[in-house]
Order: sequence, then structure tokens, then C-alpha cells
Amino acid sequence: MYRYIRSWAFPLFFLMISVLLTRCANIVPPSGGPRDSLPPTLLAVNPKDSSLHFKNKKVYFVFDEFVELDNVNDKIIVSPTLKRTPIVTAKLHTVTMEIKDTLKENTTYTFNFADAIRDINERNAIPDFQYVVSTGNYLDSLQVTGQLIDAETGRPDSNIAVMLYRGVEDSVVSKEKPVYYAKTKSDGSFRFKNLAPGSYKIFALKEEDRDLQYNQPSELIAFREEPVVLKETNIADINMLLFMERDSTIKPPPEPVDSADLDEPVQEEKKKKLPKLQATPTLDGGQQELPQPMTITFNLPLRNLDSARMTLGEDSAYTPVTFTSTMDSTHTRLSIGYTWKEGLPYRLIIPKDAPTDTAGQQLARADTISFKAKKVSDYAIFSGTLKISDSTRNALHNDSMHYVIQLVQDKTIKYSGEAVNGLWLQKFITPGEYEVRVLLDKNGNGKWDRGNYYTQPKKQPERVILIPGKQNLKAYWSVKQTIEI
Repeated sequence: MYRYIRSWAFPLFFLMISVLLTRCANIVPPSGGPRDSLPPTLLAVNPKDSSLHFKNKKVYFVFDEFVELDNVNDKIIVSPTLKRTPIVTAKLHTVTMEIKDTLKENTTYTFNFADAIRDINERNAIPDFQYVVSTGNYLDSLQVTGQLIDAETGRPDSNIAVMLYRGVEDSVVSKEKPVYYAKTKSDGSFRFKNLAPGSYKIFALKEEDRDLQYNQPSELIAFREEPVVLKETNIADINMLLFMERDSTIKPPPEPVDSADLDEPVQEEKKKKLPKLQATPTLDGGQQELPQPMTITFNLPLRNLDSARMTLGEDSAYTPVTFTSTMDSTHTRLSIGYTWKEGLPYRLIIPKDAPTDTAGQQLARADTISFKAKKVSDYAIFSGTLKISDSTRNALHNDSMHYVIQLVQDKTIKYSGEAVNGLWLQKFITPGEYEVRVLLDKNGNGKWDRGNYYTQPKKQPERVILIPGKQNLKAYWSVKQTIEI
């Protein structure tokens, strides 16, 4: 009996231990190793890169891993340009490009895929992947490089079309497709490779319709007056300024509507559809900026405003004071001019029948706006010392240039002024982070001026230089900065 028990006791004990270990064990999946951060490697291409006498309709690229395409139709650039974009597909390790157009004889073609080819697993893209062939017996090898800057902001802009044309007439950018086409990188730089010798007009366009033609007022353009002449050497430092010829944010003032000219039923129906006339002040937490006029915004354009019936009261007794008022060109923004006293309370009263909109509406009731003026201690002070290098002065070729320093917040110029003898002082700055820019003000009017292309003479825009970094201005602080350009 004892032997019988011993015969099954040990297996039973082993089974119990195994169950306990299984319950307590923390099963960890095997590690997959470090993350793959390398883009695919090209193993073979048929026909080979830099082939001469190229006549193929299909090109095959074979990589060392499975690949996919990312927005390839928008990213691929063919220079010289083709009427029809090549069809590019990916399957397993292979990318196939099918050329639909007939290529010109004795011409070097560059197919730039940008970063459209990437691996499937980690989506590592091949940067600036290119394929170059020639239909003749040699490869063109000339290059043009440069940089594109937004003239108004001083910032570089990426993915902007830069184009070379063989035509010399001004209208070529509006009527023809470019011969060569490139795109700017994140730093605004661009590069044309494998160019043929010749004389070219160069432009850059930022457009929505992507037709590579300058035909919309909302498009931004950059141009160079002199042609780019390529002979035996490369050309560098073709720097251009991007601008919009017409300010698309400015709308013409609305045509006034005289309610007396409308039939009574039409007039009543029109009034029903309109929102009620309202006036809204621009205040910072119920406080008025000290050195600035107060702004009243009406939600509908006004036909007239009897500002003489408005009253402005100062201090706790609301003693009436004299002020000025100015309406803007849209007839919706009213500026109240007064030298505000720091910390004092104010009350502005707009009688209900003082404003009348273009449909004949007036306020539903008198509008009373109560507020306080800010204190001097609520503001920061900024002092800028401008230093201009000899290279900048030589590049400008203009000893009478005016230099305007700008403090910019949320893409809006909040404060600006000309540096006199290299110095600019600005008080009453609302605390916050600001970019610092320098406007090269050719005509001395204190503001940025646009360029013109379709005028005689043509005019380049004024340039703005963006100073790296930001200034954090705090209340009751005085900040000094040396600005070098």
C-alpha cells in the first residue's frame, strides 16, 4: 500500500507545483529589437539611373523592403515639365513609373519623387529621391540655387513652386507652363539640377489651384527682373521675395441702402431677415488701453451716426469730457479718441437713435459702456538698438533706407516705429510674447508696401527681416535688445 501511494504522490506534487508557477508567472512577449528608423534602400533600377538615349515607357525601382507611396501625384516633379504626370504604382518591393508623354529629343529629364516613397512598416521616407535620364548622348549638369522669403513676414515658406521659363515676355507666367519646376524646402531654399544652358525667366508662385500659372488675385508671386543666364557654371544665391499684389483682406465698403427707395412690403421683409443693430466695445477685461483710442464695433454698417449726442463721463462722478470720434471706411468701426487717465473709471453712453444702419435700424435701447483705464504699471517697455552690418548696407545700395522695428503677436503687428539714430523706444506694451522684425522701409511711410508685377516699371515689395527668438515682455518690465541685421 505504501509503495502504491509513493508511485502516484510524486507526479501529483509535480503537477501542483506546475499549476502554481503558471499562475504566478508574468509572460512577457519576446522583444522585437530597436525600431527601424532607416528608409528603404534602392537595390536596382531598370533602366539604370543616368541612362543615355532613354526611350523606355516604364521604369522599375526595386527596394530592399516592402514600400508604399504617399501622395505621389502631388509630390512628383518632372523637369522639364510634361503635359501628363507619370503614373506611379507600388507593389511589394517594386515601384513602377509609367511615362505617358513623348519625351523630347536630346533632353535631360529629372524625376523628383520628394519623400513619396516609404517603407510599409515604419513609414520611413526616402528624402529627395530622384531619377535622371537623357534622351540624347549626354546629361545636362548645370544648377541654380536660391532662397524664397515671404516679404511681409520675413519667414521662409516651404512647398512653394519655383519655375523657370524660356520665354522672355512678361505674360509667360500667366500663359505657359514652366520648362523647369522645383519646390522650396522648409528653410525656403530651392535647387534646380540637370539644367540645360540658356536664358531663363524665374518666378515663384503660392497658389491654391496648382495650375502653375499666375492668374488669381489671391496668389502670391515672386520674380526677378533680370533673366537667369546659364552658360558653363552654376548660379547660386538667387534670392526672391514672395508677396501678394493686392490685399485680399480689404473689402470695398458696402453700398448704402436707402429704405425710402424700397416698397413697404420689401422693406419689412428685409428688416425681418436682418439681425438687430448692436455696438460692442474692444476692451481688455473691461479695461481700456491707455495710449490707444477706444474701438466700438457695429455688427452692421452704419448709414449715419450722430456722435454729438454720445457722452463720455470720467471719474467716479462721471464728469463729462470732450472726445473725438472717427468712423472707418467700412462704416462698422468707430474710434473714440481721448487721453485716458490711468486707473480712472469711465462711462460711454450711446443713445438708441444716435446710430442708424443702412437698412434704417437703430439700437433697441441706449447702450451704456462702463470701463476703467489701465495703469502705467500694467505695461512693459521695450528698447531696441539697431546694428546694421556692412554686408547688409552694401547689399541694400540705399543710404536713405528707413528701418522700422516691429513687435508682432499672433501674426499681427502690435507696435512699430522707426529707429532714429539706431534707437527705438516703445512704452505701454501689453505684456506677452512678441516676435521682433525689422522693416526695410524704402519710402519712409512706416508700413510695408507691396510689389507689382504687371505694371511699368515693375516694383519689388519691401522686405521684412525676422529676428530669431521671441521677447517675453512682462508688466512693469523694461527690456533692452540689440538687433543685428
